[in-house]
Amino acid sequence: MSERTLLEVYLPPFKAALDAGAATFMNSFNDINGVPATGNAYLQRNILKGKWGFKGFVVSDWGSIGEIEKHGFAKNSKESAFIAINAGSDMDMESRAYKKNLAELVKQGKVSLTIVDEAVKRILLKKFELGLFDNPFKFCDLKREKQAMENPQHRIIAKEMAQKSIVLLKNQNNILPLNKNQKIALIGPLAKSEKDMLGFWNVEWPDNSDVVSQYEGLELKIGKNNLLYAKGCEVNDSSETGFAEAIAIAKQADVVILSVGEARDMSGEAHSRTNIHLPGVQENLIKAIAATGKPIVVLINAGRPLVFNWTADNIPAILYTWWLGSEAGNAIADVLYGDYNPSGKLTMTFPRNEGQIPLYYNHFNTGRPRYNDIDNYVTGYRDSPSTPKFSFGYGLSYTSFEYSDLKLSAKQMKADGTIDISFTLKNTGKVKGEEVVQLYLRDDVASLIRPIKELKGFEKVMLQAGESKEIHFTIDKEKLSFFNNKLDWTVESGTFQIMIGASSEDIKLKSSIELID
Repeated sequence: MSERTLLEVYLPPFKAALDAGAATFMNSFNDINGVPATGNAYLQRNILKGKWGFKGFVVSDWGSIGEIEKHGFAKNSKESAFIAINAGSDMDMESRAYKKNLAELVKQGKVSLTIVDEAVKRILLKKFELGLFDNPFKFCDLKREKQAMENPQHRIIAKEMAQKSIVLLKNQNNILPLNKNQKIALIGPLAKSEKDMLGFWNVEWPDNSDVVSQYEGLELKIGKNNLLYAKGCEVNDSSETGFAEAIAIAKQADVVILSVGEARDMSGEAHSRTNIHLPGVQENLIKAIAATGKPIVVLINAGRPLVFNWTADNIPAILYTWWLGSEAGNAIADVLYGDYNPSGKLTMTFPRNEGQIPLYYNHFNTGRPRYNDIDNYVTGYRDSPSTPKFSFGYGLSYTSFEYSDLKLSAKQMKADGTIDISFTLKNTGKVKGEEVVQLYLRDDVASLIRPIKELKGFEKVMLQAGESKEIHFTIDKEKLSFFNNKLDWTVESGTFQIMIGASSEDIKLKSSIELID
């Protein structure tokens, strides 16, 4: 990738983590422009420890120093250690390249003792800060472990996190929230799963009895008498033999809840898929249940955006539940029955199909941007709309919000000035709810092409039914700056579009400002 892309797109989240107090960084398995990250001095020394002034230590990913050799960037373990330590990788996790080679490299004068001392100092400092020199077993205490594992406050926090993570994608005719007197048919391969609720890279323990499944969450919410169940199929099944039972169960219910998606080990490290549609025959199961005519709510459990076009177009209510952890069932039940009003927004763009990937909201324009699907010889596809299925920042609520009265404290500003943007947000529905208001900017004309819009601010706002609140954002030089062709962080005079929205595609209010010399 270009250095500009690296600096503008990929590194800002890491800088934000540093600014928030991150004590250590881990280098990754991939290469950056032909140099493995573990042996990349530009990333680790020039940027992280140099420009950013990072005082903590850098640890390799599992075996990544040894893997410099596998990349073809070093001929053996010794050369890998030489490259990594000089590039700024302080701690060798698992490859043992430092243990086997570092002393000899110092004796041979290939690695400066100063560099070794620096790495040791950074690591020891963090151990001192953790109190490990006073008590080496500080974090290996069985009593502490028991208190942590059985702490009811942790379950409260886990449920709150799960509730906030759920994204309401569709709620046609306000089918949600459900009525507790309705008879529910819970159907699907993930309805009673416990371990899957923990997702990939979870902490393993002997059994999953502490995990609340979706079935258990509903049982606790509405009782056994109003709850029916059928599995229908396995996650990656090719057989539809379970459909008949599922259809029979669905016909007995007032509302059907279908729990579908990925198994926990289908996503995560080294689990890429070329096909990101709902696995197996799950969408066929959804079609079969939809044919009964019963109202349907679909829960999609996944570790990534999936493609589920038929479901998105034909099912009235859809919740994207991701992997919600040990309190998954309780959190989902709370949302289904309106005890928690969903407020999550998508942090990734959902494609219509794999052919659209990579797909992201903050792309550059072309010389022939597509304004509709009729024009010829413009950017886009012949077999699909160019727009995503669900946009970055998207997410619905059980209430509605009105954006109005956009005001700017000025229409022009100098580089050392600021402009206050304000608008009114009103809850126009019947229940309290939270809205994530989003500020996007666009630099109209610059010395380098700029994205069509960039998220520059957001705020989560809780409003009671009928309540209004004035929301403020501040525009300053930092929000208008970018890396120019000399890689200087700079701002250029000109006009900037101001966009306030509920998502990257659902822009509610617009204006513009001018930066003057």
